[in-house]
Amino acid sequence: MPKISIITTSIRPKGLEIVRQSLLAQTFTDFEWLVDINWTGKHDLNAAYNRCLKRAKGELVVSLQDYIKIQPGALQSLWEYYLDHKNTFFTCPVGKVDNEDYEGEPAWDWRVHEGAQPDWRMWEIDFGGAPLSALKEIGGFDEYTDGMWSMDNVNVGCRADIAGYEFDCVRDVRGVAYDHDAFIAHPFRSQYKPLLQNMRMDEFRDGFTLPKLR
Repeated sequence: MPKISIITTSIRPKGLEIVRQSLLAQTFTDFEWLVDINWTGKHDLNAAYNRCLKRAKGELVVSLQDYIKIQPGALQSLWEYYLDHKNTFFTCPVGKVDNEDYEGEPAWDWRVHEGAQPDWRMWEIDFGGAPLSALKEIGGFDEYTDGMWSMDNVNVGCRADIAGYEFDCVRDVRGVAYDHDAFIAHPFRSQYKPLLQNMRMDEFRDGFTLPKLR
C-alpha cells in the first residue's frame, strides 16, 4: 500500500504534465497519483474528489491542482509532518507566475507569511492535504454543492472543524502555479453562490451530517 495518495482533479488536462514532472522528481516515491479529468463541461469537482477518495489507498491524501509545480522534497516533508500531526488538515503556500515557463519571482499568497495559521475557512485544496481516514469520516466532499463553484474548500473545512480536527499551514513546503485564470476565463466563476454556501454551513452546524465515505 502507498503511504500517500496524490489527488488531482482537472478541467485543464494540459496542466497535468507540470504535476507529473514534479512527481517524477520527488525524493519520496511511496505514493500513488489519482487523476480525474472532467470532459463534460459541468462542475463536478466534489464528485470527482469522492471518486478518487474511494480509490485511494494512502494513509495521507495530498491534493495538487493542475499547473502546480512542487519542490523535489515536498512529499518527504509532508509525510514527516503528517507523522507528527495525524489530526490535522493542512495547506501549503502557492505562488503564481504569469508565464508557462515558470520564470520570475512568484506572487505568493497569504499562506507564505510568518504566522499564517488557517482556520477551517482557509483550508485550501490547491496544495494541501489531510488523513484519508479523516476525509472519509466526515463524508468526503459534499456533492450537493457541485454546480456551486468555490464552496469545496470551506465545506470540507467546516465539517472537519465540527468533527474536532485541527488546521495548519506548512509554510516551508511550497508550490508554484501558472496563473491561468489571469489569461483564461474560469468556466465556473460565474456560478459562485455565497448565500447558498452560508446556508449549507448552517445545516452542518445544526447537526446535518454526510454519511461516511466508503
